[in-house]
Amino acid sequence: MPGPTFPTDSVSVRPMIDHIKKMPPNTEHPLITIAIPVKNPDEKVFAQCLRSLQAQELFPYCEIVIIDSSTHPVKTYQDFKDILRVFPLTRKNVSGARQDALDHARGKILVGIDSDCIAEPGWLEALLHPLDSERGIVASMGYNLPGVDGWISNWFQNAYEGWLYHMSAEIKGLRYLLTLDTKNYAVLTDVAREVGFDDDLRAGEDHDFGTRLRRAGYHMVHTPMAKVRHVHRQTLPQLLRQQGWHGFGYGQTVVKNHLDIYCRRPFRYLVKQSLIFLLFPIFLAKLAVEYRKGGWEGMKGYIVTWLITYRFQMGMIHGMAYQGGWRYLKKRFISDIFSSYPEAEAERL
Repeated sequence: MPGPTFPTDSVSVRPMIDHIKKMPPNTEHPLITIAIPVKNPDEKVFAQCLRSLQAQELFPYCEIVIIDSSTHPVKTYQDFKDILRVFPLTRKNVSGARQDALDHARGKILVGIDSDCIAEPGWLEALLHPLDSERGIVASMGYNLPGVDGWISNWFQNAYEGWLYHMSAEIKGLRYLLTLDTKNYAVLTDVAREVGFDDDLRAGEDHDFGTRLRRAGYHMVHTPMAKVRHVHRQTLPQLLRQQGWHGFGYGQTVVKNHLDIYCRRPFRYLVKQSLIFLLFPIFLAKLAVEYRKGGWEGMKGYIVTWLITYRFQMGMIHGMAYQGGWRYLKKRFISDIFSSYPEAEAERL
């Protein structure tokens, strides 16, 4: 049976949603590929993830491609074997898993979600709605909500909101992104293959992919109605480890792409924090200010934010050293401490 046809070769995806709904589903020629990298998942959460995908209105037009790197059998596969295409990881790192999924994708649109994310009703259609190849909008990123309640989840959500603000700009009613979060995104498959994922990156592959997508002349937009609940780290040690890993990935991509959107100066930050601790009364004064503003919760928030930011900056230095070597790190140290701006390209929309 031949695959589906569309009105033109260069089709705008927004009208394509209506066009899709008029067509009979075809399992041999799915229009949408949902890609999930899986490694030793929480079986209960993973099952909820798959059920939430099945509940999407456009699911009959989808395939689910799993790239598995688990060290033990995943029982959930048996319960959903009729809707899954499971492949072993052939490359390395999570970036390699995303590239493997891209290799196996049969859909015209590639959608990414992680195994610890649960899609809200209407997620998929909302995620695809703003895509418009004629305007160069080839990728969209949804909105992530915490999967559990708690102060760590609240802190994480506030940080995520800040990240969205700093990594986007509103233009004519659309919020254009400087980078992507690949646990909740959609991209035209042909464009994704053109850009590709770099499996030499141990982390931060989404930032690297988004940077190269933008440099190729394409646009990404934020889609707040496309919501998933992310069952992320729930303890402070887990959160600190995660932030260290995020910093590592960010440091790698900064070196690789000669880009520092945040204009972060990790060495300057560490020097300033060291001086605060050397002048301990200043630290106590800061705690007193936070206590006056928010009581014990305000103090705890300040301390946790300091710990997490410190962990991120240390991870970033580690990632820069891994990617660029000690010569780059020395150069970056001099730039961070003595220059007005880091020695990196500050790209803008």
